[in-house]
Amino acid sequence: MARERVPVHAAEKEDVRQEQPPASVERLLELQRSAGNRAVARAVAPAAAALRLARQPQQAPAHAPTQVAPEPDFRVREVDRAITETISHAPAAFAAWNGTYGWRAKWRLKLDMRAEVGQLVLTVRLHSTATDAVKRAWTNAISRKWSSRFAFVVLREQPITIRPGVVDDAEEMYPIRVRTEWVTDPRRAHYVVTANAAGATADGRAGLGGTSSMTGWGTADTVDITHEFGHMLGCPEEYFTTNGVDYTQGGTLQGFRDPRGGVMNNPAGPALARNFALIRREAASLRGVPHSRTRIRPWR
Repeated sequence: MARERVPVHAAEKEDVRQEQPPASVERLLELQRSAGNRAVARAVAPAAAALRLARQPQQAPAHAPTQVAPEPDFRVREVDRAITETISHAPAAFAAWNGTYGWRAKWRLKLDMRAEVGQLVLTVRLHSTATDAVKRAWTNAISRKWSSRFAFVVLREQPITIRPGVVDDAEEMYPIRVRTEWVTDPRRAHYVVTANAAGATADGRAGLGGTSSMTGWGTADTVDITHEFGHMLGCPEEYFTTNGVDYTQGGTLQGFRDPRGGVMNNPAGPALARNFALIRREAASLRGVPHSRTRIRPWR
């Protein structure tokens, strides 16, 4: 979809390779989901002091001569990052889409590192004159698409073998909660969203139910707005060839709205792990760990 964006002359390439957790990690994840963090900690206790599915409380040794201030349980930052994308190789019908575009990804990121209840909460503050009913429908659609689907994982420096065939490489794990907060004062908003009636267009292009751009959402739409919200999170398009990546896979897939595509190609599709790339970078920085020691993995 179109966005209110300014052409620029440089773009970053995104690594779209999906990182798949080993089968042993999947079994630990399933135990965590079904039985909780304590059950996982008990399962790995023979081989490790504890599995940190969120950071465990830090205690100073009993013999310490001075009190050591505990590490804060919460870390918060406002994110405001420039995003660029270059679309190319679009066929004649979509030739107008070829070009380089830029916008800003803006949100609040809060890392809750308390044991057992740790989570990474991303909040986008929005303002709109849409009715409360329309805003609720938008919020629910965004939550279903983006929230609690993936977790931000901090890897151990050395994986632990629990038993033959079961290896624990996750030191910390934080489910990613994505939230919208509707504010009455547009000056407090990360984005001001225009409520469009069905049939609205932007630069000759139109989406479902009036959705026309990153900040032009259709009052009758709960599908395309989840794609536009992805741009707010920092996701580029996955159309045709974007940032040097051929999303048609040599012409075997549609360059736009492929039924097998993820949300940034097909708004009806799912959010994918690669769509959390900027969130992963910001979360790694917030946690104070190298990006290479982090992963985005399925949460449910």
